[in-house]
Amino acid sequence: MDRRAGWIALLVFSGLTIARGNDLEPYFSALKQLKFNEAKHVALLEEDSALRIEMIQLADLLFYAGQRDKKYFVPSESAPSGVNKERILIFRNLNRGYYSLFYDQLKGNAYKSFYEANHQAQKLDDSALVKASVYAFLKYYGFEIAQNSNSCLVYVKSLERLRSDRIDDLWLTLYRMIFYSKSINGLDRAYFTLNLDQYESSVDKDSPLLACLFYEKALKFYLSNDLDNAKSYYQKTVTQSAQHPFLNTERFLSLMKLMQIAIKQGNLQDARNYLNQASLEVNQADTLRSNYYMNINGSLLLHAESKNDSAYRLLKKAYEQDFQLDFRRNTLDINRLTVELETQEKENANLKLRESRTTLIFALGGAVILCLMSYLAYTNQKSKNKVQRKEKEVQAMKLAKVLKDQELFGIDAMIEGQEKERQRIANDLHDNLGSLLATVKLHFQSLKTKKDRLEPDQDHLLQKTNELIDEAYQKVRAMAHSKNVGVNAQEGLLPAVKTFAAKISISNELVIEVEEHGMEGRLESSLEITMFRIIQELVTNIIKHAQATEAIIHLTQHEDLINIMVEDNGIGFDIGLIKPGESMGLYSIQRRIENLGGQVTIDSIAEKGTAVIIDVPLTT
Repeated sequence: MDRRAGWIALLVFSGLTIARGNDLEPYFSALKQLKFNEAKHVALLEEDSALRIEMIQLADLLFYAGQRDKKYFVPSESAPSGVNKERILIFRNLNRGYYSLFYDQLKGNAYKSFYEANHQAQKLDDSALVKASVYAFLKYYGFEIAQNSNSCLVYVKSLERLRSDRIDDLWLTLYRMIFYSKSINGLDRAYFTLNLDQYESSVDKDSPLLACLFYEKALKFYLSNDLDNAKSYYQKTVTQSAQHPFLNTERFLSLMKLMQIAIKQGNLQDARNYLNQASLEVNQADTLRSNYYMNINGSLLLHAESKNDSAYRLLKKAYEQDFQLDFRRNTLDINRLTVELETQEKENANLKLRESRTTLIFALGGAVILCLMSYLAYTNQKSKNKVQRKEKEVQAMKLAKVLKDQELFGIDAMIEGQEKERQRIANDLHDNLGSLLATVKLHFQSLKTKKDRLEPDQDHLLQKTNELIDEAYQKVRAMAHSKNVGVNAQEGLLPAVKTFAAKISISNELVIEVEEHGMEGRLESSLEITMFRIIQELVTNIIKHAQATEAIIHLTQHEDLINIMVEDNGIGFDIGLIKPGESMGLYSIQRRIENLGGQVTIDSIAEKGTAVIIDVPLTT
C-alpha cells in the first residue's frame, strides 16, 4: 500500500502547463491522463532536438516505472545549449531522479536530482517547472512512504498552492488520503472526511486513472471494515490496471488485499489463488518490498491453513527484509538531510559574503563620493569642450553639404546641357546632313541610269561610290537616332535601354544583350534619365575604345537598391588612368553616382574585357 503514491506524482506532474512555453501544454496534458504514447507523439513535434530527447525519455521512464531493463534508458551527458538550456537541465535532473528512484537499490541520488530540478526551476522563475519538481518529491516520498518525519506534508501544501484545475484537485485529495493513512501518529481522523465520489463520474470509464481512484476507495472501505465494498473495488482496480506497467504496484497490492479479505472470510482457496496471481506481478523496480509483502502475507495464509512451521519461516524472512527496508528508509533520510545541510551551509556562506561586501561598500562609500565630486567637475569642463567641438563639426557639415549641393547642381546643369546638345546635333544630322546625303544619292541614282556609256573601270568606281554613299547615309541616320534616343515618359528605363541596345546592335559590329531582374516598377523620372545617360555613355566608350564584339547590360532592382552592370569582351584598360575633366566620362559618372548615395566599381583585365558595376539606393 505504501507504494501507491508513486503514480500520483507522475499523474499530477504531467498536468502542469509551462508558464512561458504553451507549446508543452499538450505534452503535459497527455501525461496527466496517462496517455504516454500521445505524449511521445507531441514530443516529436518539438523543434529543439535536445529538449525533445529529454521529453521522450521522461514519458518512457514514467510509463515503464521500472518494469523495463534499465539499459533501455541512457542518461544524457552532453552540456545543453541554446534558448532551452535551462529547461533541458530541469528535464534532465527530473529524468535522473526518476531513473535513480526506479533502478538504484538505495535510491540515494533521487532526492538530490529532484532538489536540483526544483532549485533550477525557482531560479528560472517558471511556476510550471517548479510544480513538476514538487510532484517529483511527492513521488519520492510515496515510493518509500518513509514516515520518519512529516517532510512530505510540505510538498502537499505546495501542491495545494500550485493547483490549477479539477484534475489537480483529484490528485491533491488522493495524496492527502495516502499520507493521512500512513501518518507517524497513526491514522489521521481527517482521512475519513475526504471524498472521491465527486471525481469518479468525471473520469472516462476506460481511463487507467480510474484504477488509482478505485484503489484508494477500496482502502477506505477496508479501513472502515466494509469488506464487501472493499473487495469489489480491489477487483475493479485489478481489472482497470491490467496491461499497464505504470500501475503494477496498484495491481500487486490489490491482490494482496483481496487475499487478506479472503482469509478473513474463510475462503482459503481464493486467498491462495490471489497470492499466486500476486507472485506474477512482482514489481521489478522494487523486488525487496514486493518479496516482503509476499512473505508477510504468505505467512498469514500458512497460519490460517495451520501450517505454523512454514508460516514461521516466511515470517522470519519477512522480518529480515523489513530490516533491510528500514535501512533503506534511513539511508534516504540521511541523503535528504545531507542535501538540506549542504544547502544551509551555502546559504550561511552567502550571508557572510554579503555582510563582508556591505562593510566594504561603506568603507569605499566616502572615497567614491569624493571621486564622484572630482569627476563631476572634470566632466562638466569636458562637456563644455565637447559642445564647442560639436558646434565646429556642425558648421563643417553644413559647409560640406552646401559644396555637395553645388556640385550636384553643376552636374545636373551639365547633363541638361548635354541633353539639349544631343537633341540639336541629332536634329542637324537628320535635317541637314541627312537631307544633303539623300539629295546626293538621288542625283547619283540618275547618273547610274547612264552607266551603259561608261567604261568597265568607270562602272566599278561608280558602284563603289554608290556603296559608300549608302554606308554614309545609314551611319548618319543611326547617329541621329542614337543621339536622340532617350527615356520615354510612358515606357520607362528598361524599354529605353532595350531600344537603344537594339539600334546599336543593328548599326555596329557590337551585339548588345539586356538582362533584367525585378524591373517591373518605374523609377523616379530624373533618376531614370540619369541612369539611361550613364548606360549610353558606357556603351559609347565600348564602341570607341574596347574593340568588343559582345556586351551585356544587367539591370536588377531590389527593394531599396538598383544595380546596373555593363560588361564587354573587349581589350580592357588601366583603371588607374581615370582622371577628372572627362565630361561625362568614367570619373564624372563616379562623381554623379556618389552624389546619389551610390557607388561605382570598375573591373578591367587586359584582353579579357571590362565590367562596370553601379549600385544606387532608391531612397536617400
